[in-house]
Amino acid sequence: MLDVTSQIDYWDRVAQQKRFSHPLRIDWLNFHLDSRARILDCGCGYGRTLAELFEAGYRNAVGMDFSKEMLARCRKEFPRVSLIRNDGRTLPFKNGSLDAVLLFATLTCIPQNEAQRALIAEVWRVLRPGGLLYISDLLINEDARNRERYERGAEVYGVYGVFELPEGVVVRHHRREWIKELTGSFVELRYEPFSVITMNGNTSAAFQYLGRRSGI
Repeated sequence: MLDVTSQIDYWDRVAQQKRFSHPLRIDWLNFHLDSRARILDCGCGYGRTLAELFEAGYRNAVGMDFSKEMLARCRKEFPRVSLIRNDGRTLPFKNGSLDAVLLFATLTCIPQNEAQRALIAEVWRVLRPGGLLYISDLLINEDARNRERYERGAEVYGVYGVFELPEGVVVRHHRREWIKELTGSFVELRYEPFSVITMNGNTSAAFQYLGRRSGI
């Protein structure tokens, strides 16, 4: 079991240094939502994506993160956005109260299968029927450097794709099959693989997923 406190300590420590570059497809959101949409950027970090939502006219968007230092940076760089500090285990919203939830480079920070399942269940709960789940995250890479650390991490954590960075934080890259399983309760609308520059300046395989909550 990972020590969540040590994970939070890491993100507090590097909050002023890291940069994220996952692109926000505003056109994907605009096709399904209007500007009044209630959006949660879950794991918002220093607020880059949240600020893009605000500038695109989504003024009912709120950011949430467990790192107080990331949120402090966000308040300094983007003072107009709304923020909540939360541990991420439960989402502080009523059932069916949101129109969309964004998980941008969030799953990579939650290495355990059960913790990811629990988060997706919470997202399902807080989304209205027809609400959107928008994920942007990292995929398994096939180069020798990554294969070696995946294999080493699998021996320790039991999941291929989970590994520890030299700075001491545990992260995860994902198989496409796992993402299909994880989001199986949603109707898949879009899925696009792409390449992204990671927070440590490396190129990685990545994906973006857009799903719709079914049901009544």
